[in-house]
Amino acid sequence: MSDIENRLFRYYVAVAEEQHFARAAERLSITPPTLTHQIKKLESQLGAKLLKRKGNTKVVVTGAGQRFLADAREALRHVEQATVRARQAGRGELGSLELGFMTVMSGAGLLLTWTGAFEQAHPAIDITMRKLSPMAQIAGIVHNELDAGFTRPPNKYPPGVRGFEIYRQPMALALPSEHPLAQKKDISPAMLAREPFVSIPTELDLGFFGYTESIARIGHFIPRVVKRQDDFTAVLTYVAHGYGIAVVPGLMKMMNFSNVVFRDIAADPVPQAPIAFVYGSDPSPSAKLLIRHMQRHALRNGGKGTAPPPSGSARPKGVVRLVA
Repeated sequence: MSDIENRLFRYYVAVAEEQHFARAAERLSITPPTLTHQIKKLESQLGAKLLKRKGNTKVVVTGAGQRFLADAREALRHVEQATVRARQAGRGELGSLELGFMTVMSGAGLLLTWTGAFEQAHPAIDITMRKLSPMAQIAGIVHNELDAGFTRPPNKYPPGVRGFEIYRQPMALALPSEHPLAQKKDISPAMLAREPFVSIPTELDLGFFGYTESIARIGHFIPRVVKRQDDFTAVLTYVAHGYGIAVVPGLMKMMNFSNVVFRDIAADPVPQAPIAFVYGSDPSPSAKLLIRHMQRHALRNGGKGTAPPPSGSARPKGVVRLVA
């Protein structure tokens, strides 16, 4: 629909509603002769008489005019809606986001803490959350399959990926419940020198801040890793079956895992496991809104970051899908 057609619709609706050329012209901020000319132009294009004059300025809407009035109002409503939506999309308020998150965050309430207010402020943004490993999140952002993610920060961000830390948590130990060390409240790294470990794949430990290696360095030993999995749930499954001990993020202590106990690490300082918000270097308008929102949670001055909310916190309204 061209600009002139939109204008003609607006002119006609004003005259039909006012039933008076002078009042309609004042409402439209144009002169009565201009309005009269435009209405005649519209009637000529339609090949139908829409208005009948009564005196110099008063008008009566014809039968054809009544039918056209309803259609004209509907057309203007669609144009207005399209304009509003286009402006919302341009500002990022209407769109979709594909976000990644780690297993460790599933039951900790962190996603709700970080994104809840954003979801409430932008209910027209469709959010899909995918549970992915750190490497998969970085790869997804590089290949434009993800808009952003909540993951372990890499030692060095690859081209096309940016990020900042939003949370730090102390590492902990996961042991089989029958393990002799499970009787202790906390365990020093040196006590683990001869223990078998279950860990994440080597490429993850090397590409990201290592878990097992960080404890081994403090204890001055080379870890003996007997099993590797890229998902901490699978790691804990091996621990539960007695394959070894795992160094895990402290948030894992919130998980209720059969035959697994969690113990603190006796070190000063205790190694920290960071979580970062990562995103692409060319974000969409909706992603830019999320980036600005997450910058409020960025760690500053060595802080720990936003703590998880109570377990009973309400889920905000909005369209959010979790994809395993």
